[in-house]
Amino acid sequence: MGHLLAEDTHVVPLYYPIDIDDLAGAESPVICLTKNWRHVSILIGIGVNPLANGVIKVYSCDDTTPTTETAIIFDYYKCETSSILANGDVLGAKATAVAATGIVPTATAVPNFFVIEFDSSALVEGDIGFRLAIADPAAASVGFAFAILSDPRYAEDQNVTAMSVI
Repeated sequence: MGHLLAEDTHVVPLYYPIDIDDLAGAESPVICLTKNWRHVSILIGIGVNPLANGVIKVYSCDDTTPTTETAIIFDYYKCETSSILANGDVLGAKATAVAATGIVPTATAVPNFFVIEFDSSALVEGDIGFRLAIADPAAASVGFAFAILSDPRYAEDQNVTAMSVI
């Protein structure tokens, strides 16, 4: 088993720690370009949350606007216990999110943590990358998300892999 080294990946912040409710359902302004990467891991942390309305989806984007975005199917893992309790680093079994429904977090009194995994081949053919979207939870829900792009297509220096559209 190999090591995941920083120089072999690209880390992209999607949401800095923020009250997701304050975004009013706005999608992440970051579109991650996947041209030079084969695999994507997205890590999402949500504090003590009533986030049952805050559906999490991943969209394939055709350009940096994006003009057209399409929800995709992806695999994910959920932390089964609070990250602040013993054994808080234990992920649950792999599940697959349906594109139309995404992940619907459970409203709990403990933090939630998700790991989303997909290959760039899961994007719509011809699309340039993806965007993460967390629907408005209609209640205070502080969280963050970042992507780790890995398995480079080329061994040379990589180009810009994220574009912010505000």
